[in-house]
Amino acid sequence: MLDCRDYTFVRLRAIVVMVRQPQEKGRTMAEVSLERRSIGYVSILHGLLHVLELAYGVVLVAIAADLGASLFVLGVIANVFGFAYGLTSLPVGVLADRVSETRLLAVCALGMGVAALGVSVAPGVITLGVALAVLGVALGLFHPVAAAFIARSASRTGMGFAYLGTGGNLGLALGPIMVGLIASGAGWRIGYTVFAVPCIILGLLILKLPGKIHPANPVPSAALVAPSPTSLRPVLFPIALILIASIINGLIYRGVVTFLPAHLSASVRTGFAGLDPVMLGGSFTTVALLFGVAGQFMGGYLSDKRRRETLVVISLAVSAPALWGIWGFAGAGLLMAAAVFAFFHFISQPVFNALVADYTPDHWRGRMYGIYFFCAFGVGSFSATALGYVADVESVGAVFFVCAVLSVIGTAFLIPLLVRAVRVSRESTKT
Repeated sequence: MLDCRDYTFVRLRAIVVMVRQPQEKGRTMAEVSLERRSIGYVSILHGLLHVLELAYGVVLVAIAADLGASLFVLGVIANVFGFAYGLTSLPVGVLADRVSETRLLAVCALGMGVAALGVSVAPGVITLGVALAVLGVALGLFHPVAAAFIARSASRTGMGFAYLGTGGNLGLALGPIMVGLIASGAGWRIGYTVFAVPCIILGLLILKLPGKIHPANPVPSAALVAPSPTSLRPVLFPIALILIASIINGLIYRGVVTFLPAHLSASVRTGFAGLDPVMLGGSFTTVALLFGVAGQFMGGYLSDKRRRETLVVISLAVSAPALWGIWGFAGAGLLMAAAVFAFFHFISQPVFNALVADYTPDHWRGRMYGIYFFCAFGVGSFSATALGYVADVESVGAVFFVCAVLSVIGTAFLIPLLVRAVRVSRESTKT
């Protein structure tokens, strides 16, 4: 059986290893240290962000019992939370091209901490919805700014996204079990309170970083991609395909993180009689999502070495049968299917981030990341309401059948992107 502590230790070493690597040629120790420290801070913040994002799905059963709300109503609240999360990406993406990224990241961290405290004291459904919307706005500050920050400040873009993604996936994987442990022992409200403090501390640390950080000697990527364009016009078609695929991936993501804990809890409860359902769902979700940590790091590593368009096609194509497995299997088969889905789904995240940088001019990068994350998180958030209805009318398991169909559709949109990339690569080779 998987030892979560050993596996987590291995993944944590993946983040720390960059601090122990030898100094890069042509760069001062101070420059290397600053880059690594700043990427470390942002990666930790990414982890805390996903702990707070997943906390709602983990404590859904406890909130329903405490506030007397249906899954449909709580799905609508998740929709509001997710839409606020995504909508914030648009204006923040513009700011990321004009304002210090580190200052925006500090505001994000401090806002997350304050908003989490607000959620913890919400007395009813309406106030809970308002507090989660505010938390969504705070969380929404992160991704466009962090992605632009990595694209501009990391000497190796793919590995920079790998470290950023690994930090986020550690939060995704460990968040459910940590929140589940706290909520089962002290109540769901304390689960939000506990994670507010490190957010505030990290925000203060990020405030001490310089306003702009740029690598002294960027390392060129080995991936088979075209040079970054100077105008959007020639790349509107591939960007459109990337954004459509990101919407579909966002619909899948929001559905899975909202309903996977409840589905795992209901499906495996018979073998663990007497255990708290919140703790049970959180624990098994953590086991499944630990594989996403490996997937996230693998995606970032491979995106510097392989054609990125190929990687995203494989990611969505393999996710479809894994989601059908979550829908159709039970017990160990269900956990295995969830682990396979987590691994391949999260491979795509750093690769999509790198693709946006590949196809976007530098002066448009922050804005394009804003549009990209609005598509992924804002538009994608509507699956929480739609799939909440499916869960009420059919079953929680049916949510994953719908997600599998969406994965097939997303793959269909990415195939033309891959075909175009192969054609462009061949033409450039001939010339």
